[in-house]
Amino acid sequence: MLDKHPIAEYPSTQAALWQRSLDLHPALLRDAALLATRGVTAARIQTFIDDTAEFGEMDPDTVLQQEGATVTAEKDAVRSSLETAMQQVLGIIGAQDPPRTARYKRFGASNVENLSDAKLHLAATMLVKQGRKYLAEYAGVGLTEQMLKGIETQNADFVEHLTDRKEAESTRAGATRARILFANGLYRQLVQLCAIGEAYWKLTDATKAAEYVVHPTVAPAVPAQ
Repeated sequence: MLDKHPIAEYPSTQAALWQRSLDLHPALLRDAALLATRGVTAARIQTFIDDTAEFGEMDPDTVLQQEGATVTAEKDAVRSSLETAMQQVLGIIGAQDPPRTARYKRFGASNVENLSDAKLHLAATMLVKQGRKYLAEYAGVGLTEQMLKGIETQNADFVEHLTDRKEAESTRAGATRARILFANGLYRQLVQLCAIGEAYWKLTDATKAAEYVVHPTVAPAVPAQ
């Protein structure tokens, strides 16, 4: 079974992981011939470089969040329009039959602004169905087929936007999972290559060995005299 919620193996942000991987490229290319003696082939180095580039091209979660927010805002706007149309019809019905009466309640909708998205869709469907059934009884107080048709059309549009939002949520979840899994693989490569490079230079060149530290520390700035 696939892990739906993979755990990040890297202790930094994805942006920091990508930058550290980029920073390692020059040392790997410079030392390619030397590292080959430790089992690091040119193909292995190229794979790491290619994977770093591919990781950098993946959309960050912030982009997917913004896309999801845009879809949700569009859905909310359509919902608001549907609510207004439903309230107009319910107002006409309520003018003839008060909300507490059985005749009003047979339309199955009230306080539409407090309904969940799914229940609002069902309420709109019921309102159109019952409105057409009893259209003749309320035509005298202003109920028209055009109003009911408008609710029906807006309800269909509302369902489409609900689907779009669900797809956006699914896309974001899938993309987030894919980025974590890809980042884990990139991090493993980084750790392995750094370990080999650091071990090679550790006893002969401290400066070059430092280039292979997985999480290099930044020396504190020296105050100006």
